[in-house]
Amino acid sequence: MPRLKAEKVRRIKADLCKPGATQPKVAKKHRVSRSAVSDIATERTHKDVPWPDGGPPRKRPGGQRKPIGDYDPTNARILELEADIAHLTEERNRERRKAKAGARDRGLFKAMADVLTDKIVAVKPLPPARQTLSKKGRIEEHCVMHISDGHHDQIVRPEECAGLEHYDFPISCCRAERYVDRVIQWTQQTLHPQFRFTHLWVLAYGDFTSGEIHDHSQRSYFRNQFKNVMAIGKLHALMFRDLAPHFGQVNVIYVPGNHGRRSKKKDYYGAHDNWDFLIAELARLYCADINNMQFVIPDAFSVNLDVGGVGFNISHGDDVRGSLGIPYYGLQRRQRSLTALGHTQDGPRIRYFCCGHFHKPGIVGDMDGEMLVNGPWVATDAYAFNAFAGYTEPSQWLHGVNVKYGITWRLDVKLRDRAHEAQGPQRYKIELEP
Repeated sequence: MPRLKAEKVRRIKADLCKPGATQPKVAKKHRVSRSAVSDIATERTHKDVPWPDGGPPRKRPGGQRKPIGDYDPTNARILELEADIAHLTEERNRERRKAKAGARDRGLFKAMADVLTDKIVAVKPLPPARQTLSKKGRIEEHCVMHISDGHHDQIVRPEECAGLEHYDFPISCCRAERYVDRVIQWTQQTLHPQFRFTHLWVLAYGDFTSGEIHDHSQRSYFRNQFKNVMAIGKLHALMFRDLAPHFGQVNVIYVPGNHGRRSKKKDYYGAHDNWDFLIAELARLYCADINNMQFVIPDAFSVNLDVGGVGFNISHGDDVRGSLGIPYYGLQRRQRSLTALGHTQDGPRIRYFCCGHFHKPGIVGDMDGEMLVNGPWVATDAYAFNAFAGYTEPSQWLHGVNVKYGITWRLDVKLRDRAHEAQGPQRYKIELEP
């Protein structure tokens, strides 16, 4: 392109300085390209030609925009179009959030689970141990055991809490052995003459690990969060392996808690972005060869279940606000709200709502339903003891479910046996490779 003469450049600069001038208009007037006018305006070329009044025109914020003609903001058509734009913007944002959650679901933990699929060696199933007795005159029920707030990788030293608790991963393994023994003893011996338990339901709802929040992983048993979840996943699998021979079908349902999350605050679109999810996947992989076991690991923080014809809802419970113990009023409000929504849901009406989180076992009854609050595996720690003198005897719920009567019996299984814990675990000796 031939170089513009100085006189023409001077006229272009003069026109650019006029009010309301735009580069496209100036380019069209002087029959030059838009890029040539832009180079002159930004002084990439023809710096030697002076500007009128001593300098280039001041750049307007917002770039070059076409002038907007007069319009009536009350016009029905304009209002309709603006409403459509707002609706489409909200829909786009929703889809972006879904895509983000989906990407996270296929992210770190999903990738770990996929890699571990070929690395995990499944535990060997045990032979059936169920006694074949006549069904006549025996009550048929489903057995339900709860697992939550294990914090299996946490370390609690006696000197931190006036000697009220001593806890670490081997001790949690001892308590797992005691829990499994009590379930088998209660269902296969104590209640066996009158009851017949066809199904075992394991409701596992979070905080199996203390996670990374508050730097817990730096004070954990293995000092490595990935090793922590590997060990906890295998511990759960060994528990399920020992229980499976005594029941016709074992259904295990996992939802995550709050300690396993990886985000600073709870992300309601990222249930699988949680160390508890990886623990559940590891337990499932370890139990892959046990034929009468089924795992349900939804991408959700709560789930509704049909347990032998009776409706259950399980969640970790960290969304219920409270302080110092069990927030009964918050639990009642949550139960009433979920009960009110029951007629809109498929399956049996929800009668029982199960949660943990508060480390205080209890039952909150309202209307014709109940809120079951599960106990912890660890009695207290430095924070609970020093902040509000918190202490709870380690326990987990176990109960039977009848299609006609709902929950018929319940047992608050005490997990701690000091003599057993002093000897260390007998069956669940888990060692990880360095």
